[in-house]
Amino acid sequence: MTSSEEKKSTSTIKAGQERRKKPLWEGHRERLRLRMEREGWDALKPHEMVELVLFHAVPRQDLSDISRLLVDHFGSVGGVFGASREQLMQVEGMTETLTQWILTTGDLMRAYYNLNSWKGIKLNCFQNLLNFLETRIGEAGDATLWVVFSDNGYNLITYSDLSDCENWWDSENTRRMVVEAINIGARFVYLVRFLKQDMEDLDKEEKEHLEAISQTFRAVEAVVVDCVLVFNGHMRSLNAEEKLQKLRKESGCEALHEEYSRKRD
Repeated sequence: MTSSEEKKSTSTIKAGQERRKKPLWEGHRERLRLRMEREGWDALKPHEMVELVLFHAVPRQDLSDISRLLVDHFGSVGGVFGASREQLMQVEGMTETLTQWILTTGDLMRAYYNLNSWKGIKLNCFQNLLNFLETRIGEAGDATLWVVFSDNGYNLITYSDLSDCENWWDSENTRRMVVEAINIGARFVYLVRFLKQDMEDLDKEEKEHLEAISQTFRAVEAVVVDCVLVFNGHMRSLNAEEKLQKLRKESGCEALHEEYSRKRD
């Protein structure tokens, strides 16, 4: 082997050794950041969103496993950043640094959320809800379920698309709705069902599920006020049509329901 070939071989070996010394997580972090910058947060899986946030708390460490554990344990990104210190520390591998970072980030997210809520929109009557939905209906696409939240003064906080579960009453949907209601301090809840075919009312099974969802919300001091059916852009309030009588009675807020369905402006 010539001197030139020996130098080239030595250089190749050293380069390979340097690559092996470089931690795997270092390249992963850069790839994750670039993907988010190019395609946005929606391109990331839930655990990747948590992982990207945690990068700033721990500069040099593989955080993929702990991020997966957190999302599996709390069920969603919102669940992670809405958890208490005690709940976070129950997850294996959590440190004080990571816990404090998540708590601070969660507080910041909620503060920003409140500052940018839907100002001036009140959902104290079904017509106001329908008016709001008319402004957003173009975003529905293939949606099957939206959940809309308002605060104690009926001020619209936000709405979420929960269409990734096959059945609208799926336990995962219920859990996500309740966690979000807790995180944003929601007091009133309005469900919006997008139908593939028109129907006058929910069937017996669907009503039973709606009542079960309502009971779950009451456990966190939130009230399901209405269920709106949407078909081909046409919207109908089941509360206004007096088809949620059992829900009204069991909610303990029958007067609220009556006022909501009676008011037109």
